[in-house]
Amino acid sequence: MFDIKGIRTFATSAKDLDKAVDFYTKVIGGKIVRKVEPTEDQLQAGQVKEVDVRLGNFEVHLFDASIKPRDVDPHHTLNIPWQEQEKALASLKQIGANIEKVRPHRDGESYSINVFDPDGNRWELSFAKGN
Repeated sequence: MFDIKGIRTFATSAKDLDKAVDFYTKVIGGKIVRKVEPTEDQLQAGQVKEVDVRLGNFEVHLFDASIKPRDVDPHHTLNIPWQEQEKALASLKQIGANIEKVRPHRDGESYSINVFDPDGNRWELSFAKGN
């Protein structure tokens, strides 16, 4: 169905964000590529601190779960070559995939479709323009 190119991201909640960052950078050898410090308004809307760590050809996205884990974690993102959103959705619907949502990316052209496997594990199918 889709030509999977690999894992793009592994997203997980971290009960202690500093310890998690230390593990992924000092023990595993990853490099921090982005830190997100939400504004007070964003925190009120449910966003949390985030640190993204590059490990080889994918990233681990660590989300602050010191108060509580995010409902959407863990989830894993697959890197898939670009195709029109309508075509990808039609393919998934035709086979009866359990589709959660479609999420536009920050670039305005790329998007992700979140689906669940039979056991309720969330997968993000990322269709990035230019990949």
